[in-house]
Amino acid sequence: MGITFHCEHCHKEVKAPDETAGKRGKCPYCKQSCYIPTQVSEDDVIPLAPIDEAEERRMEQERMELLEREREILTETGGDPAVPLEHREDLTSTDLHHFVVNYCLDLSGGQKERAQTHVENLKKHGGLGMEAVEDFLTGKVQEQALENIPPETLERFLRQLGDQL
Repeated sequence: MGITFHCEHCHKEVKAPDETAGKRGKCPYCKQSCYIPTQVSEDDVIPLAPIDEAEERRMEQERMELLEREREILTETGGDPAVPLEHREDLTSTDLHHFVVNYCLDLSGGQKERAQTHVENLKKHGGLGMEAVEDFLTGKVQEQALENIPPETLERFLRQLGDQL
């Protein structure tokens, strides 16, 4: 019959023989090691509890009160609530440098999936994302957090990032 599951790394659908259930195997797509689940019968499935609408409303009200309190504190301290990058009109490549830095740090730490989230964030900003990468490639920007990555490796990371944008 076989086992069908989604790779925990690349999320592609993978099929494995029944005898591999409960073991680890390599994904045929991304080559990462992943757990092959055992087959679950209908008797093993535990039904989800119903949603408590009153509890959901209470939690939403609490979230709204916390947001309002945060705004009050920011007003009292003279701070402005942070405007998400997607909604800023005065965005520059400098505002995106942290995505580039975190991408390189995550790659150097073997966190490929997490690094990919930074690629997606840079893609949202089109040409500014590429400009942020170019700032590092041209030496316009130096970041102390990247000093532990060998220069040739860092350049390779930055070129890979640019290619994905």
